[in-house]
Amino acid sequence: MSRGGFYGADTPMAVGEHLESYLRFVFGFIGITDPEIISADGIQVGPEHREKAVASALSAAAGLRAA
Repeated sequence: MSRGGFYGADTPMAVGEHLESYLRFVFGFIGITDPEIISADGIQVGPEHREKAVASALSAAAGLRAA
C-alpha cells in the first residue's frame, strides 16, 4: 500500500492510520491471520522521497516467499 504521509505506529499521525488496520481485519475475517503488509510511506513528501519509498517497497515485495 502507499500512503502520502507517515502513519506508522511510531509516528505522531499513527492515530490517523486506517488502511492497514482495515486490511488486517478483512484478511483475518477470511482466515488470513498474519498478512505481510508492505507500505510505501510519505510519497507526497517530495519526488526524491517518493522514489526512495517506492523502491524500498518494491524491494521488500521482491524478497517475499510464497507460503
